[in-house]
Amino acid sequence: MNLKKNLQSLHKFSDEELNMALGFFYQEKFKKGDFYLREGQFSNKISFIESGLFRLFYRVEGEEKIMLFFSENQFMTDYFGYLTQSPSIRPIQALEDSLVYSIERDKLNQLFEGSKAWEHVGRKLAESAYVTSVLRANRLLHDDYDTRLNTFIVESPTLIQRVPQYMIASYLNMTPETLSRVKKRLMKNKEVKNTIHKGL
Repeated sequence: MNLKKNLQSLHKFSDEELNMALGFFYQEKFKKGDFYLREGQFSNKISFIESGLFRLFYRVEGEEKIMLFFSENQFMTDYFGYLTQSPSIRPIQALEDSLVYSIERDKLNQLFEGSKAWEHVGRKLAESAYVTSVLRANRLLHDDYDTRLNTFIVESPTLIQRVPQYMIASYLNMTPETLSRVKKRLMKNKEVKNTIHKGL
């Protein structure tokens, strides 16, 4: 189970601590197109992606804007909705058949309250989510189209083949036509550069 290895990488848990925590997680399967979280629902769980791919998005005047992709070995939720306990305006949908291990909010809080080790893990996950959101905002503000695509290719090389091009364009905040031109230009120049904003 990748979840166990991932948790061990976050903290050196004792066998007792780890086994107790794993007992709180439960398995969920999603078919391509299924919603992990629908608009208006409350985000009351956090999930670890064992296999598969999801998108987190929102709608503006009927148009879908993709904010994040979640794939293998990542933790997933609508963090804003989870932290504020407000109805989600950011649905999460499976882009592939997927397998996740989920833990409910009350069980996770129980771990946080009962273990300094889990307090540490919670802090690391919160810091990671914050850094990711700031990086994304900085890149959309400061990076040109070429740099955005280069960064996506460098940091998420498998997703370029797994995600539809129009969704990648939405994530990079450009039109599909612009994405096509940028890809052709980069292939012609054989440029694959990383952004000045370093990834996690």
